[in-house]
Amino acid sequence: METCIFCEIICKNEDAYIIYKDAYICCFLDKYPINKGHILVVPKKHYQEFSEVDKDSLTQVILASQKVATPLEKILNTDGITIMQNNGIFKDVEHYHMHIIPRFVNDGFSWVEPEIEVTKDEFFSLSANLEKVLNRSS
Repeated sequence: METCIFCEIICKNEDAYIIYKDAYICCFLDKYPINKGHILVVPKKHYQEFSEVDKDSLTQVILASQKVATPLEKILNTDGITIMQNNGIFKDVEHYHMHIIPRFVNDGFSWVEPEIEVTKDEFFSLSANLEKVLNRSS
């Protein structure tokens, strides 16, 4: 396995501006921020994908995200906050993590929504298939 930069930060083998940590997670300022105050919330256990993260770590990631986002918004007097994570080929580090991004009017960060059409039959089919799978796993 290649060296994971987030694991190295958690083990204190790499420098980072750690702002909060507990038994499950480590929160630090993103070295390449989208906006000033961009924070990463990282489980201490190494997982590559969202679907692999254990229930306790996943719970603590979202609770820590709320814990650090609330004062961050006040300190930076933001216009809002974006909380997101990426999976698969869309993530830049092979260790599951949540982004907390302070937002400001005209900050240049955007969410581009392509114009896509989904037919009523496609909505029906997808919702029925998902419902079937989810009810089977409950």
